[in-house]
Amino acid sequence: MHLSMIVVTDIFGGFSTKDYDPINWGSKEDKKHFRKITTEIGTVIMGRKTFESIGHPLKDRLNIILTTQKKENKENIIFTKGSPEKIIKFLENQKIHSAAIIGGKKVFEDFFPFVDKLYITIEPIVLENAQKLNFPKTSFKLVATNVLNSKGTIVLEYKKLSQKDFL
Repeated sequence: MHLSMIVVTDIFGGFSTKDYDPINWGSKEDKKHFRKITTEIGTVIMGRKTFESIGHPLKDRLNIILTTQKKENKENIIFTKGSPEKIIKFLENQKIHSAAIIGGKKVFEDFFPFVDKLYITIEPIVLENAQKLNFPKTSFKLVATNVLNSKGTIVLEYKKLSQKDFL
């Protein structure tokens, strides 16, 4: 199973704040990039608040929504309170080989140990009172950069290094 984490941050690594819409503060170019990558991957995993912020399931993708609320599954939407391990096992049993973790904070942090690729968009803005993500020390290698617009929005793509990469 390949898990990618897709996140947009300000220039200091802040990714959301109560003062900004958690979904819509990024550039239109980042939204286009997000749509392209997540559609290629085919499955997205997000928390209930992220899902509610989006307002609808993401088209042409299987949407896995983490929630403690009892909800009925629909076409291309699965509601679950399962652990990352259980969700990964479920996807593997369904012959799904990749998924994108798209937020929010708790979902990013819970799934991080299983992530092997990062797509980090950096928007040239400073968000006031922005949240930061807390992860254990992990090594990655930069594999691609992409400038999305003339304002300086960039995407950094990283691949997780394995133990053998250190030897």
